[in-house]
Amino acid sequence: MSIQPLHVSGKGENRVELAFLSDGYVLEERDKFIADAMKLSAELVSENGAMAHVKDLLNTWAVFVPSILSGIGVQNTPLLGNPFGLYRPGPELRAVYIKHPKRARAVCRYWKENKGEGGCDSAIILGNDPLYGGVGGEFTVITASDINGRSILRHELGHTLIPVGDEYDGGEGYCGVNADSVDNVSNLKWQDFLSDPGQTRIEDMQVPLQVYPWHDLDEAPYEVTFFAFNPIDPSIRLYPTAALRLSLSSIPYPSHVRLTINELPVDLTPGYPDAWTASKDRRWVDIPLSDGVPGGPVHVKIELTEVGQLEPAGQGGKMVTSIEIMEFGPQERFNGTAGHVGAYPLFGSDGSLALRPTNDDCLMRITTQSAFCPVCAAGLRTSLQRLIRAKSGQSTGEENWSCKL
Repeated sequence: MSIQPLHVSGKGENRVELAFLSDGYVLEERDKFIADAMKLSAELVSENGAMAHVKDLLNTWAVFVPSILSGIGVQNTPLLGNPFGLYRPGPELRAVYIKHPKRARAVCRYWKENKGEGGCDSAIILGNDPLYGGVGGEFTVITASDINGRSILRHELGHTLIPVGDEYDGGEGYCGVNADSVDNVSNLKWQDFLSDPGQTRIEDMQVPLQVYPWHDLDEAPYEVTFFAFNPIDPSIRLYPTAALRLSLSSIPYPSHVRLTINELPVDLTPGYPDAWTASKDRRWVDIPLSDGVPGGPVHVKIELTEVGQLEPAGQGGKMVTSIEIMEFGPQERFNGTAGHVGAYPLFGSDGSLALRPTNDDCLMRITTQSAFCPVCAAGLRTSLQRLIRAKSGQSTGEENWSCKL
């Protein structure tokens, strides 16, 4: 086991120290691990990194623990002889879990208590796998996916370090500095950040469709019908614009899949950035629907094209993993301006309603975003300072600091 500094801004006793621990990297892949960890660390603390504004409070380290076998496990089976036993519960590009948390705690504790170089206040387990996967919790588990590793790291560390809940719809446990009750709309937690503090309103948007089908398109097309919030009368447009957000895996080109809304094709090309061309990794596709969606029953169908059917499937199959449609009120009822801080609805899986600070400006809502919103960014600095005071034995004023609504 060895350690290498990635970003050191000061002495460990007054810094929060993040340590990348290797899993699935054999001895000959040490240099690859260091390069992967260095790239991910830079995503946090470089000039444009998500945590650049708090890099003065952070140290990051790469801890190489050699594995017997290269890669991570699948089907609930870790690779034999790998130190932390990362594995996928199934073949899908979804969560990655840790089999041996006690070992990770022991390694982190060793470097935390080491009087020489290194430190570990929070462990990031980095799996040697090129595709999407990870999970938050006691440890931040990520993979070396070129497309998704950085976004998972930023998002899960947000949960760990700030701490905050998710900002995307259809979840549960909304909490932290970025969530508030609708009853508090006139006195929000982020009152000092509001763009129009004298005119706070709950922005008018709806989510008529949100599903997580995890459906293999090689088996059959996927179809779903929902009811929009617009009236059936086309002359009445309560919600004149909308947006489609979906996630797919093993669909490398937009020409490989056909999506229709009420039998009208939707061009997915704008949701396929050049940097992701040809990748069979899991991807998120965001498409504006400038004419909104019609009232009454709305039918969505997703199917493979002929060329998509002929393409060999990647790991986990040609999956449609999630579909969401959002409807937006007109400008006088909904402000979708980038950077605007207000009170945006957050629809829970149990039908509950909470509030969040921005539309789509935060990586805690849109994982492919590269930055925190101002509220989460400020919360991160406050939380890191609290953690540093706790390390030195000072009272933080909130010994039971946790993610609360």
